[in-house]
Amino acid sequence: MNNKDLRMSIVMMIIFIILFALSFTFKSSDVVKSHTTASFFPQVVLVVAMFLNAIMMYQSIKNGPDKAKEKGDRDAFWRVVLSMAAAIAFGFGVSYLGTLVSISLFIAAVMLIWGVRKKVTIVLTALITPVVIYLIFTKILLVQLPSGILM
Repeated sequence: MNNKDLRMSIVMMIIFIILFALSFTFKSSDVVKSHTTASFFPQVVLVVAMFLNAIMMYQSIKNGPDKAKEKGDRDAFWRVVLSMAAAIAFGFGVSYLGTLVSISLFIAAVMLIWGVRKKVTIVLTALITPVVIYLIFTKILLVQLPSGILM
């Protein structure tokens, strides 16, 4: 088997299944009363990740082994490295700038790293996504997001 995507998606699916099973062991806090349990959000994220991973597995099987060129591999490698750096910066940014500002900056950075050049698309995505996240987490799930020094 010479298909890197298929091998990686199989490993990822195993990890997702293990994490999903572990999420049933989460205990809810008696301090914060809410209508959801501590395992609800991780389970939703893992189900979505497993679904997207299944699509990746299907595409890998359908398209066959990788036929990427060296230059494409090198460009993809640097995009991944820069994306990881942006994720680390996002983690630090949540503490200092706040969640919503960090999400906006992270989305804009990753879109630029991966080649999106339409400014309207970048700006709208970087502005609308934090608003939706704020509404879902703060208003519906009653989760307080870190506000940082800017809030």
